[in-house]
Amino acid sequence: MADKQQSHAFVGNGKVYFTPVKGGVEGKPFWVGVANAAAFSHAVENESELKEYHSGKNQTWDKLDGDKSTTFSITLNERRPEAMQAALQAKVTEVATGTVAAEEHEVDAIGDIIFLKHKNVSDVVITDSTDTPLDLIENTDYTIDEKYGTIEMTHVQTITSPIKVDYSYGTATVMKPMTDDVDYYRIRVDGLNKVGQKDKQVVTAYRAKLSPADTLDLISDDFAEMTLEADLLYDEAENATYEIVKL
Repeated sequence: MADKQQSHAFVGNGKVYFTPVKGGVEGKPFWVGVANAAAFSHAVENESELKEYHSGKNQTWDKLDGDKSTTFSITLNERRPEAMQAALQAKVTEVATGTVAAEEHEVDAIGDIIFLKHKNVSDVVITDSTDTPLDLIENTDYTIDEKYGTIEMTHVQTITSPIKVDYSYGTATVMKPMTDDVDYYRIRVDGLNKVGQKDKQVVTAYRAKLSPADTLDLISDDFAEMTLEADLLYDEAENATYEIVKL
């Protein structure tokens, strides 16, 4: 007989992993990072009832179960690159190091802003377009934020436009949202209960069709949150949409 004094209360913690699947081939699983909420939700739509009218009581005679659906949602407080790629349905490319010669920019006034084509730059040399090119001097003719690849002109009176910029650039990760080709994700939650029986469990969603995050906060005074949602697709081999394994 079960012990009625044993608590089965639940306060869940744990790690959430995504595994991308393209063309039936699974990629590498990754931890999505710190999350303050994760949940499965269930719904039934298009239910209908058949009434009997021969008794005069108009009771339910039979019932159509309707269409069952399951969704998964998670609220993230971190922005790990792989999680961001999934959340924004983005393709990601890595830019290698390189050099640029004589990148031209028009300037004609103090305060003009120049955005170089690359970021994370170094070894910057700027000349103007006179017959005998004039070398511009940092902190006299311009200031530069090398990490952002941004130049601001502080002196232009003796400069012939366009200016020409030579520089080296470092590695960078370029993410282009809403362009990915992931078919679906396998989601795994390695969870633990902090109260009650303090048991552990593994929950696996076999085929999760992820929707892009509704909002990407860029400026905020507090820890930014990003909510991801997915429709769970039926997996014929598993005969279910997800499973719960108690440990």
